[in-house]
Amino acid sequence: MKRVRWLSAKWPVSMEILGGKMKAQLFTPESFDGFVIERIRENYIEAHFIAKLIYKETITDPFGKEEILDRVAYRNIDFTLFSGYPNIELRNSQRSTKEFVSKLLELCDFSLSITPVSVNLLDWVQSIQEEMKQKLLVDSIQVSGLELEEGVSAKILLKGNRDVREAMQHLSVKKKFTLEKVQVKVTIGNQTVPVHLVNTGSVKIPTDYFN
Repeated sequence: MKRVRWLSAKWPVSMEILGGKMKAQLFTPESFDGFVIERIRENYIEAHFIAKLIYKETITDPFGKEEILDRVAYRNIDFTLFSGYPNIELRNSQRSTKEFVSKLLELCDFSLSITPVSVNLLDWVQSIQEEMKQKLLVDSIQVSGLELEEGVSAKILLKGNRDVREAMQHLSVKKKFTLEKVQVKVTIGNQTVPVHLVNTGSVKIPTDYFN
């Protein structure tokens, strides 16, 4: 599975100015972090952020002798920055985006504001249906904070071999809840592909169908 995540940002500079600052910090063999730029346009920037990690690993052989080895690893984030909402798209990113966000803040002289997005998942499913011109099967829904009675709430996962949206409506009628995740089945060619949507603005897609 590949993951895409979106964030909201308030850019203090234009995409062209920000792209120029990225060009001044390209990733090289000597760099500890930097950018590989694909394209810079008036309304967006498409690029990669790479961070080099150097650490020591202790190896113990069968006789109990320890050896300390220097290791090098790389974290790569594929991203697109947009002048309009949603402003940041992260593709196949690491769970931690601390280095990437810190670098963006540095390029914007620490006057950049980045916030998570909040998505109505059922509206998102409807939008995908309209875009793909097909009825989607929602076969899994996860909700939290479902108010069973005063002072009592539940976290529930509904799964089925048919669409579970109607069952969710019956279960949650006149009750408070938070819709956290849904899984939809999308037909691509002659294959049925599971796609996971999360209310914090992220999606997981099978690698073979990512494009």
